[in-house]
Amino acid sequence: MKQFITCILLACMLCLTVSVSFADDKAGKINLNTATKEQLVSIGIDAKMADAILKLRKENGEFVDMEELMDVDGMDAKILRKLKKKVYIEAAKGCNC
Repeated sequence: MKQFITCILLACMLCLTVSVSFADDKAGKINLNTATKEQLVSIGIDAKMADAILKLRKENGEFVDMEELMDVDGMDAKILRKLKKKVYIEAAKGCNC
């Protein structure tokens, strides 16, 4: 019985650790699937590229992977690395994705 309780406690601790690390990944970042032009510009994306990102999202639906941003004119690996520190991807509320 004691081993069973220990296993349950360890499983709970692991779940909490995973939850906290995911929450930390989003801290201070914006969701690329709900971001406005103003939000994108506020994190350092120029207005033209922000428009292109929003257009791509409108035409293709929600982003599921950051690499999709490589389809935006002017996007390169260096810019994408910087963006990964400022945005995250999560389905919009109510999305049937």
